[in-house]
Amino acid sequence: MNAGATGQAPLELIGVTKRWRGGPALDGVDLVVPRGAVVGLVGPSGAGKTTLMRVALGLLEPDAGRASVFGVPAAQIARNSGRVGLLLDGAALEPGLTVADNLELHAIRHGRGGTDAKPLLERLGLTRLASRRASRLSQGEAIRVALARALLLAPDLLVLDEPVAHLDPALATTALDLFAEAARERGTAILVSSHQLAELERVADRLLLLHQGKVLLHGDLAELLATITPAVRVAARPLEKARAVLVRDPQVRSVTSLRVDGVEVLRVETATNGATAALNAALHVAGVAVDSIAPERPTLEELFRRTLGKAATASHEAVAPRGATG
Repeated sequence: MNAGATGQAPLELIGVTKRWRGGPALDGVDLVVPRGAVVGLVGPSGAGKTTLMRVALGLLEPDAGRASVFGVPAAQIARNSGRVGLLLDGAALEPGLTVADNLELHAIRHGRGGTDAKPLLERLGLTRLASRRASRLSQGEAIRVALARALLLAPDLLVLDEPVAHLDPALATTALDLFAEAARERGTAILVSSHQLAELERVADRLLLLHQGKVLLHGDLAELLATITPAVRVAARPLEKARAVLVRDPQVRSVTSLRVDGVEVLRVETATNGATAALNAALHVAGVAVDSIAPERPTLEELFRRTLGKAATASHEAVAPRGATG
């Protein structure tokens, strides 16, 4: 049955709250993972990401709200046998079985015995390991086998917790390409968590940012990135003269220093996009030698940092005594 046949989102959480003794691990979380979307789930350690995934897969019962998979309660996820691929809590392979047998067992359990695993083994660099027992695999190799297993049956929904954390850069790129292809070519809905934000940004088209169990950001990633204040990076000589020119420019909001490859440059926040040419001209008129000047591309790492910074500031202000000046 196709994921779109029911008209329901493959994965949906509405008002989900889950409490532990120390307080809420999830606090009124809403999430929709539509068909063909790659939703990046991010947040600092302890934000509630793994708890959210376990609730989404019916492994934990929420204290409030509801979670559904293909329109049925997540607790009944077994009704959608083979339509959900997952990587949660590590590889969880059968240690006494070979790589090939682990994949065949997964296919048999879902009534799909004989599914050809060779293309995935090849893509993930596992062909020569097919006859090796899982107990003899390194951590990175085991994760690759678990990824092959998650993708093997061409699922309609993928739920992946830190899938590239133990992979070298080339294999991480391959894995991310496989996720993107599944979403684009088969309409697979994907929820993927990662602390490796630069890699996640390559494939995610939507974002959910959790902090202390609360949703700080949720929406289209490109639209969220567009909210970052425009900035330009400037390498110039003498640097202090460049700074003095830039801080006086009416288009400039702030000028800060950073080091890039051991060289000090200026990061210039501007009121609008497209200020690069005007700033370059102003520096030249002032007799500053500009080595390079270019717009700074908004990144998920920057969005993450700024959002958590604002949350920390708001939290500090909320607990500060009245009248405190800080």
